[in-house]
Amino acid sequence: MKYIILILITVVLQNCSTKIYLEKDFYSGFTLKTERENFLNKTVNQTIKQSFSEPLNDSTESKYISAFWAMGLIQYRDTLTDKAIRYCLSDFFNRSLRFQRALLEVIYAVYPNQFHQEVFELLPRLNNSKLFAMSVYYLRESLSVDSLIEITNQFEMKFMTAKEDPIIRMLKFDLQTNFRNNLNPPPLIDLLKHKIVDEKITIYSLQRLNRDYPGLLIIKKPDGKFLRDDSGEIFSVPQLARAISDLPGFITNGNTPEGIFSIQGTDVSKNVFIGPSPNLQLVLPFEVKPSIYFHNKRKESQWNIELYKELLPDSWKNYLPIFESYYAGEAGRNEIIAHGTTIDLSYYTDKSYYPFTPSQGCLTTKEIWSEETGRLIESGQLKLINQLNDLNIYEGFFIVVNIDDKQFPVTLDEVKKIIEEAER
Repeated sequence: MKYIILILITVVLQNCSTKIYLEKDFYSGFTLKTERENFLNKTVNQTIKQSFSEPLNDSTESKYISAFWAMGLIQYRDTLTDKAIRYCLSDFFNRSLRFQRALLEVIYAVYPNQFHQEVFELLPRLNNSKLFAMSVYYLRESLSVDSLIEITNQFEMKFMTAKEDPIIRMLKFDLQTNFRNNLNPPPLIDLLKHKIVDEKITIYSLQRLNRDYPGLLIIKKPDGKFLRDDSGEIFSVPQLARAISDLPGFITNGNTPEGIFSIQGTDVSKNVFIGPSPNLQLVLPFEVKPSIYFHNKRKESQWNIELYKELLPDSWKNYLPIFESYYAGEAGRNEIIAHGTTIDLSYYTDKSYYPFTPSQGCLTTKEIWSEETGRLIESGQLKLINQLNDLNIYEGFFIVVNIDDKQFPVTLDEVKKIIEEAER
C-alpha cells in the first residue's frame, strides 16, 4: 500500500510542477487603445517636442536623452527633431559621454543617411572606443571599407590601449570581412550536434546576419534530441534578435550578440514594455562569474577566452563571430534576456520584422494583445515557457548564431533536415 501512495504522491508532484500558462490569464493595461493613444501623445508632445524646446545644457541633458530614446522607440522624426539633432552634433564635445552615446544611437536608428558629414568630422577628436565604433559603423554607407580601416588604424595609433579593447577587436574584424559579408561559417550541424553539458538544455536561436528578419528558436534536450510538439513536429518559435538601433551586438543597446549565453531560469519583468509574460534569464561572459555562467561546473574566478572555447565544437573554435557574446560581455553589455512585448506594433508596420517589435538588444517573441480588453491573444513567449515548464529544466546554454544572410525570416522548413541529421 505504501508503494501505491508513493507513486500517487510522485504523480501529483509532477503534475504540480508542470504549470501551463494561458494567454487569457495575462493582462496589460498598457496595451489598451486609450493607453496607447495617451502614451503616443505624451511621448511626441512632452518627451520629444517639449524636451527639444528647452535649451541644451547640463541640467537638460537627461531630457534630451529621453527624447532620443523615444524617437527610436516610435520611429519618429520631424523638422523640430532634425534641427535639434543637428544642433546636438555641433555641441557634441561639450556634452557628457552618456549624452554622446545616446545621440549617436538615435542618429544610427532614425537618421541612417542624414548626418554623414557631421559624424565624419567628429572622428579626429574621439577617444572613446564605443563612440568611435558607432561612428565608423554609421559611415559605412558613405566611406569605403579601406578608408574606414585606415581611420581605425589611426585611432589605434593614438590610443594604444585600443589594441586590447574588445570593441576595437570586433570592429576591425567586421572591417576586414566587409561587415561579415565575406564569411564562410563552419558547418551548422557541428554546432547542433555538439553536447555542451549533461542534464541541461541547449537552446538555439538561428538568425540572419541581417537582423531585420526574424530568426527561429529550437530546443535540444539533455538526451541530444530536439524537442517536438504534440504533433511530433520539431518545436520552434520565431524570435527577433534586432535592436531598435540595429547597431552591432558588441555595442550597448545593439542587436543581440552572436554567441553563447548561459540560461539562468525564468522571471517576470516589471518593465511595462516587456510585459507580464515570463521571460528567460540569460547572462553573458563577464556579466557573472564563471562559476555562475557554467552552472557550478567551473571553479575559476576570472574569465579567459579558453573557458568560452571549451563550449564550442572544434570546427567553431576559431570562428570569431561566435565569440561576439564573449567580447560584448567584456565590453560591458548586460541584461540581455528573451522576453515578450507589449510595445505598440503600429510603430513598425513598414518594417520587414513586423509584427515583431525590436528591443534594446534582447530577443523578443511575437505577442499580440487586445486593445479592447488588454488581454493577451497570441504569445510565442508562452509557447516557449510552457515547453520549459513541461521539461522542468531552466538551466543550460542559449546559442545565438547567424546562419546566413538571406533576406527573409528563418523557417523550420529550411533548417529541418539539418536538425534531424544532427540528432543521428
